[in-house]
Amino acid sequence: MNDLIRFPSPLTAPLSKAVRAGDFLFLSGQTPKNADLTPLRGDIREQTKNVLDAITASLAEHGVGLESVIRATVWLSDIKLMGPFNEVYRSYFDTNLPVRSTVEAKLSQDVDVEIEVTCWAPRTSEN
Repeated sequence: MNDLIRFPSPLTAPLSKAVRAGDFLFLSGQTPKNADLTPLRGDIREQTKNVLDAITASLAEHGVGLESVIRATVWLSDIKLMGPFNEVYRSYFDTNLPVRSTVEAKLSQDVDVEIEVTCWAPRTSEN
């Protein structure tokens, strides 16, 4: 497929950081990380902010912003974290809320949140 581009991850895990398929951009799930890429644990608000900041930065690398996110999948370590998670999540998306699925799951490295997004990102000469 000529319109399929894979962008490598800086992590050692066998995955792409993002994949562009035509006018869609798919980002791999993002977990909270410290600057040295070790897991960031602790307060769900801090973890959520960290993940959404990382997603925002990844999208910017492709010339788009959070307003282009059309779908989000969220995993929480405990569904009881939904309230404080939603407070932070809403502050990032404002009125541009994507469709979303949220489930409770045991997450890698004992973090409390992972978010994966799909974007509508029509190709331009810049991306």
